[in-house]
Amino acid sequence: MPLPMKTLQEAAIELGMPEAEIKTMVDLRKVRAIMKRGRLYFAPDELAKIKRLRKTIPESAKPAEDVPVAPPKPAVPRPAPPPRRPPPQRRFGET
Repeated sequence: MPLPMKTLQEAAIELGMPEAEIKTMVDLRKVRAIMKRGRLYFAPDELAKIKRLRKTIPESAKPAEDVPVAPPKPAVPRPAPPPRRPPPQRRFGET
Protein backbone atom coordinates (compact mmCIF):
# COMPACT_ATOMS: atom_id res chain seq x y z
CA MET A 1 0.00 0.00 0.00
CA PRO A 2 1.51 3.37 -0.96
CA LEU A 3 2.33 5.90 1.71
CA PRO A 4 0.03 8.94 1.87
CA MET A 5 1.08 12.17 0.17
CA LYS A 6 1.57 15.25 2.34
CA THR A 7 0.42 18.78 1.63
CA LEU A 8 2.74 21.78 1.58
CA GLN A 9 1.62 22.78 5.06
CA GLU A 10 2.20 19.29 6.47
CA ALA A 11 5.61 19.10 4.79
CA ALA A 12 6.61 22.48 6.25
CA ILE A 13 5.65 21.32 9.75
CA GLU A 14 7.48 18.00 9.37
CA LEU A 15 10.64 19.61 7.98
CA GLY A 16 10.57 22.65 10.26
CA MET A 17 11.07 25.12 7.45
CA PRO A 18 8.91 27.85 5.89
CA GLU A 19 6.44 26.98 3.15
CA ALA A 20 7.95 29.64 0.89
CA GLU A 21 11.35 27.92 1.01
CA ILE A 22 9.85 24.56 0.06
CA LYS A 23 7.85 26.17 -2.74
CA THR A 24 11.05 27.82 -4.03
CA MET A 25 12.74 24.41 -4.10
CA VAL A 26 9.84 23.11 -6.18
CA ASP A 27 10.06 26.10 -8.55
CA LEU A 28 13.81 25.50 -8.96
CA ARG A 29 13.06 21.81 -9.62
CA LYS A 30 15.18 20.60 -6.72
CA VAL A 31 12.19 18.70 -5.33
CA ARG A 32 9.25 17.07 -7.09
CA ALA A 33 5.68 17.87 -6.13
CA ILE A 34 2.24 17.15 -7.54
CA MET A 35 -0.36 19.88 -8.01
CA LYS A 36 -3.81 18.52 -7.21
CA ARG A 37 -6.86 20.78 -6.84
CA GLY A 38 -4.59 23.81 -6.59
CA ARG A 39 -2.49 22.43 -3.74
CA LEU A 40 1.02 20.99 -3.71
CA TYR A 41 1.45 17.41 -2.52
CA PHE A 42 4.75 15.71 -1.70
CA ALA A 43 5.68 12.03 -1.67
CA PRO A 44 7.38 10.75 1.50
CA ASP A 45 10.59 9.99 -0.43
CA GLU A 46 10.77 13.64 -1.57
CA LEU A 47 10.49 14.80 2.04
CA ALA A 48 13.33 12.41 2.93
CA LYS A 49 15.33 13.94 0.07
CA ILE A 50 14.84 17.44 1.51
CA LYS A 51 15.97 16.19 4.93
CA ARG A 52 19.13 14.71 3.38
CA LEU A 53 19.85 17.93 1.49
CA ARG A 54 19.54 19.97 4.69
CA LYS A 55 21.88 17.63 6.59
CA THR A 56 24.64 18.04 4.00
CA ILE A 57 25.05 21.73 4.86
CA PRO A 58 28.30 22.04 6.83
CA GLU A 59 28.02 23.23 10.39
CA SER A 60 30.19 26.24 9.59
CA ALA A 61 27.58 27.50 7.11
CA LYS A 62 24.73 27.36 9.62
CA PRO A 63 24.14 30.49 11.68
CA ALA A 64 25.16 30.13 15.31
CA GLU A 65 22.41 31.06 17.74
CA ASP A 66 24.22 31.35 21.10
CA VAL A 67 27.54 32.75 19.91
CA PRO A 68 27.85 36.51 20.51
CA VAL A 69 28.84 38.48 17.45
CA ALA A 70 31.35 41.33 17.76
CA PRO A 71 30.12 44.66 16.41
CA PRO A 72 31.65 45.65 13.08
CA LYS A 73 34.65 47.96 13.17
CA PRO A 74 34.05 51.48 11.89
CA ALA A 75 35.28 52.04 8.36
CA VAL A 76 38.47 54.08 8.05
CA PRO A 77 38.26 56.48 5.10
CA ARG A 78 40.97 56.02 2.51
CA PRO A 79 43.00 59.04 1.45
CA ALA A 80 42.06 60.38 -1.96
CA PRO A 81 44.52 59.53 -4.74
CA PRO A 82 46.54 62.44 -6.14
CA PRO A 83 45.00 64.13 -9.17
CA ARG A 84 46.23 62.93 -12.54
CA ARG A 85 47.91 65.31 -14.92
CA PRO A 86 46.84 65.21 -18.53
CA PRO A 87 49.57 64.19 -20.98
CA PRO A 88 51.33 67.10 -22.75
CA GLN A 89 49.64 68.01 -25.99
CA ARG A 90 51.63 68.00 -29.16
CA ARG A 91 51.63 71.02 -31.36
CA PHE A 92 50.96 70.89 -35.01
CA GLY A 93 54.09 69.94 -36.94
CA GLU A 94 55.97 68.33 -34.02
CA THR A 95 56.86 64.68 -34.00
